[in-house]
Amino acid sequence: MWSRYTHDALILAQCTDASAEDLARRQQYPERLAPVVSDRVCNWYLPVFDNPFYGGLMTIFRLADHMQREFGIASRFLICGPTDTSRTRESIGSTFASLSGSSVIALDTPTATANVPFADYSVATLWTTAYVLLGVKNAGLKFYLVQDFEPLFYPAGSTYAQAELTYRFGFYGIANTQSLKDIYENTYGGRAVVLDPCIDTSIFYPDESLRPGSPRRLFYYARPGVPRNCFELAANALKLLKERRGDAIEIVCAGAQWQPAEYGLHGVVRSIGMLPYAQTGDLYRSCHAGLALMMTKHPSYLPFEMMGCGAIVVANQNDANTWLLRDRINSLVSPPTATCLAENLDFALSDAPELEAIRAAALETIRGRHGDWARSLDVVCRFMLAVGGDEIFTAPVG
Repeated sequence: MWSRYTHDALILAQCTDASAEDLARRQQYPERLAPVVSDRVCNWYLPVFDNPFYGGLMTIFRLADHMQREFGIASRFLICGPTDTSRTRESIGSTFASLSGSSVIALDTPTATANVPFADYSVATLWTTAYVLLGVKNAGLKFYLVQDFEPLFYPAGSTYAQAELTYRFGFYGIANTQSLKDIYENTYGGRAVVLDPCIDTSIFYPDESLRPGSPRRLFYYARPGVPRNCFELAANALKLLKERRGDAIEIVCAGAQWQPAEYGLHGVVRSIGMLPYAQTGDLYRSCHAGLALMMTKHPSYLPFEMMGCGAIVVANQNDANTWLLRDRINSLVSPPTATCLAENLDFALSDAPELEAIRAAALETIRGRHGDWARSLDVVCRFMLAVGGDEIFTAPVG
């Protein structure tokens, strides 16, 4: 493991670099913005990706779609690495039809990066892409879509330091939770707006008729090899739960391709790999409870989606996520031990009458603040206009 980290960290130390001059350079040029909002363009700096329907990527495309439909701001997608631009354009267009005609450029050579076309707005979407944007000089306003505290994706070391430095680049922040906004502003001195995470209520909604009476069904978002999702703790908790409940429960895993037998989970869980985005709602509705563990500063979209589908969410204690997950009120929040997780899961799968109150409170949490993407995205767009000196529109253009 550590030899692999060193290998990757050496590459990142070389290719994601900045000089003192880069760090001192002025980053914001509101005077460069086109006078008419609908004439403006936004450059999105994305990592290479395969599946556009991951939660973080979908948030990017939702925001780009909203900017284009409501304010007339066109999008250009710059992929920071080698990619088949035709396939990537088709992939992006599959998320939102409004983006199907957007330009896609591969920044896979120094020449391509040096010749990035001008954009009124430029948005970094991952810490590595922030280094690319830092070096871009022909830009109006620069933003950083922060969807987690990404330094914690790594051990305290070289890559952690490189990721953390990006929060001091002088970009305006678009923070995908209040906790991340507080970090960006209070720890790193930036200025940010909250992009409240929401769910697509046409996909994620409750339907109790899909949940079987027996066996009780548990969903687990399982990604071996991704430390922040605590797979090792979960695996041992699920073994304890299966020993206790036997055939009275069914444990379904999704989120990555892996074989349960490789981790001592044969006969304990059923792994179905990756599901199409539109089918995930049906899966969550069929489950009595869902396990979603996250040790970084964002709860991920899984708890939102499972709560919206009527599944009892079991999550780990994480001070950064208490604004969403409240123990015994709208979820079950467990200490991070296998035994404690197993006990909470056992309770979530029981017939205890108080579970219905938790399930109802979870649905109200989602409906009250996290079920309206248009409202959330509009707040961000108006922030982007405001920091450029535009008056806040009383109604969207068009």
